[in-house]
Amino acid sequence: MVLHMAVAVLVILFLYYWMSAKPRNFPPGPPCVPVLGSLPFLPRKHIHLTMSGSWMEKYGPIVGLIVGSAPVVAVAGPREVMDVLRRDEFQGRPDDDHIRERNFNKRLGLLFTDGPLWIEHRRFTIRHLKDFGFGKWSAEAVILEETEELVKEIKEKKVVQVSGLFNVATINVLWSMIAGTRYAHDDSDFKLLLHKLEFLFRSGSASRNLADIFPVLKKIAPGLCGHQKIMESFNELKNFFRKTIHEHKLMLEENNPRDFMDIFLLQMEAENVGEHSTFTEEGLIILCLDLFSAGAESVANSLGFCLLYMVLHPRVQEAVQKELDTVIGRSRRPSSEDRVRLPYVEATIAEISRINPIAPITVPHTAIKDTELGGYNIKKNTTFIVSIWGVLNDREHWGDPEAFRPERFLDADGKFFKDEWLIQFGAGKRVCLGEILARSILFLTFCTLMQEFKFTIPEGDPCPSTEALPGFTTAPAPFRVEVTER
Repeated sequence: MVLHMAVAVLVILFLYYWMSAKPRNFPPGPPCVPVLGSLPFLPRKHIHLTMSGSWMEKYGPIVGLIVGSAPVVAVAGPREVMDVLRRDEFQGRPDDDHIRERNFNKRLGLLFTDGPLWIEHRRFTIRHLKDFGFGKWSAEAVILEETEELVKEIKEKKVVQVSGLFNVATINVLWSMIAGTRYAHDDSDFKLLLHKLEFLFRSGSASRNLADIFPVLKKIAPGLCGHQKIMESFNELKNFFRKTIHEHKLMLEENNPRDFMDIFLLQMEAENVGEHSTFTEEGLIILCLDLFSAGAESVANSLGFCLLYMVLHPRVQEAVQKELDTVIGRSRRPSSEDRVRLPYVEATIAEISRINPIAPITVPHTAIKDTELGGYNIKKNTTFIVSIWGVLNDREHWGDPEAFRPERFLDADGKFFKDEWLIQFGAGKRVCLGEILARSILFLTFCTLMQEFKFTIPEGDPCPSTEALPGFTTAPAPFRVEVTER
């Protein structure tokens, strides 16, 4: 009996090991163990640093992993990253239980879809959001209005906690286009909702959570693996969008759409939400979740990093303010049209985005067919962990990537130039669709704050760290700034 049990255990372990074995001509990488595959050798946070550090040195720019029993390829070499981002066969998205559960057990939205549905909804979203200010310069009035509210808020305090400072202002710009609504900067309910969103980003990992790899854990120990709290937060956000959608339905006018949400609802009516329609209420909820998530986290955290590097590099802050004083003065606020006349400001924002990108790892890609990369065989449905950080911090290209040096983006004549490797918004067909809006918010808000205030480290406070908080996206570790009106 004991012998039979031992044989059975060995057979099971062999099967698991066989399932976890790497495919033929798969990229080199960490060892595989039964059941878990390469999972024990994955870093718990900041996988992009490991990819460009010890893995690059030991395995090269393309690293093969087995996560559970699924093949995963981690790509950190700059040229290989560009290859993955630009080739059509790598533009798929994972389709697993965790993503499906987030999305009503369907493929919905923009972040985690591919193929014809993604193409249709991306085109629809870009086309119609432009009508409400998503295009170049057209959101300027809304951005400046939110920035003025931010200035008033900051003026009331001598010392400001930067974490969460920009969330309401940045999401208000996007939400005014999507739902025609803005929230007061001190709205406690809305701040609580944004706190839920922040929790979701901080609780995630580019290298995936254990419960995502072994879904049974969600049923066996939902509290232990954090799944229950994650889904509760998702559901609260979806209920917020559902309530907003229902309010829009009550006021919907066919010939007078007020915002993007109205346009989507009218498209739903036009298609009668038939069996094959891709325009549904659930689809609108997930689309709002995708847009809301990107808008609240990425730009707000980018502005947080702007203040971080200004207090750490006061000479750069002084140079930014000198250029603003010379070009704009104090009699008016900055305009998007000033951008070409503010090369040092542009270079500073670019350097902040380069040295500490908000998304060092892209949303996972998948191969939509059998193909090859760097001479290795890649099977259909292989997931890719793609490191933008590897491009933005490549030593061969940048020379001294660890140094904060805005001058790297100025030519011999002192004019700003965008380096083709500055891909903080991604590249290829999956490039961030909100790039233009994000750049406008960053530029106008940063310029206004630098025009109005001097920021320093409060006396007695520790020097803030440049090590970012981990998660699906990164964020500055909490720090405070002392504010002095100029």
